[in-house]
Amino acid sequence: MSDKEHILIVEDEAALAKQLKWGLSDTYNVAVATDADHALDLLKKVRPLVTLLDLGLPPHPDTAEEGLKLMKEILMSAAATKIIVMTGNTNRGTALEAVSLGAYDYYSKPVNIGELKTILNRAMHISKLEGELTNLKRIVTDDVYLEGMIATSQGMIELIDRAKKVASTDYPVLIQGESGTGKERLAQVIHHLSQRSDKPLVIINCGAIPENLLESELFGHEKGSFTGAYTRHIGKLEVAAEGTVVLDEIGELPLALQVKLLRFLQEGTIERVGGSMVIDIDARVIAITNVDLEDAVEKGLFREDLYYRLNVVSFKVPPLRQRPEDIPVLARYFLDLYGREVGRRFKGFSPPALDSITSYVWDGNIREMQNKIRRAVVMAEATTISPADLGFDSAYGECENLKSIRDQAEIKAIKQALIKYNYNISKAAIALEISRPTLHDLIKKHNITVDSRKNSRSAV
Repeated sequence: MSDKEHILIVEDEAALAKQLKWGLSDTYNVAVATDADHALDLLKKVRPLVTLLDLGLPPHPDTAEEGLKLMKEILMSAAATKIIVMTGNTNRGTALEAVSLGAYDYYSKPVNIGELKTILNRAMHISKLEGELTNLKRIVTDDVYLEGMIATSQGMIELIDRAKKVASTDYPVLIQGESGTGKERLAQVIHHLSQRSDKPLVIINCGAIPENLLESELFGHEKGSFTGAYTRHIGKLEVAAEGTVVLDEIGELPLALQVKLLRFLQEGTIERVGGSMVIDIDARVIAITNVDLEDAVEKGLFREDLYYRLNVVSFKVPPLRQRPEDIPVLARYFLDLYGREVGRRFKGFSPPALDSITSYVWDGNIREMQNKIRRAVVMAEATTISPADLGFDSAYGECENLKSIRDQAEIKAIKQALIKYNYNISKAAIALEISRPTLHDLIKKHNITVDSRKNSRSAV
């Protein structure tokens, strides 16, 4: 596959279009359109960084009307592409008008390929720089909003992009994934990017509250509704009015409360425990779970109608083992974050520590990583984090590469052969199926101690 950058040429004169494509194809991947419709179609398929546009297009090739109209459409649908307009020598005023409307530059016919390449190269360079700046701004913005959801893996980037899209809606959201993957963080992101961001964000852990108290926590209760209800209590759903309520561990919600939650999702109303007044509440619901709700539905532990009501938009947050590219990025982020919390600055991780981090099986995912790095910033005596600071045992203290494994195997085999043949170099070399000089070199390379007395008597 070619690594040349794409450009689009919009030219209705067949001979000139052919000349331009022939002259520029050694440097760029060139796509050619002969009219506005063809150009807009190619624009979506090719996504060129630069478009070379003849303003005189059909059905009115003698005026710039069609070309200027197309230019405006390109700027609206593909703002990243740089447009270079082509005009005749007598139409310099039109070219300047095009530049004032957003074109990058203009070029007057007749065409000189060398001159045109210079303009194209400059436009291409600017387009790339602007693209890199846009990506950088996006990363910085994501860091601000996403906190612990910083990611470089394609799967996570796509997930974050979907979160940004769904944030603009009021649809219920279901977030699934293993413990510690960042599900609650994702829920916070969706809220903070939504139009409800200045309203309450209320998080309730359905699995951490005793069942007999959970109904009151969610829906509230009236004074005297049960023993100990000395005052009216406003529930979490009511507190979250106009904002977002996050129901963590939704799979732990008892079946009786699932019915009440379903009614709230369908009608937008609740009744406090012991009350008769129907209360209208506008609150977005984001549900989080680390259990398989489809399996829970099949086992009768979770209502199917509630599952489908919650599962309007669903996210599956992948575990760290499925996104290894994110591991070192997250580790460095948390090291900086927790270092600042305790007032220390660290240079980073030692190579063995970074090897340990990337090779470790993070069963607890991001939460486990956070705990290890928090421990490290407290325990570390140096400004570089070591495996011991992270609490890795010997299995992860050093991440062995193939060379170190091979060296250890060589040392073990040589020592065994030397002992077996009473340090007779010739016999040991034969047993190892290598020459005596090679064995001597390996002994020296690995700094293996040889019993000189036995070697002097038995070596050949």
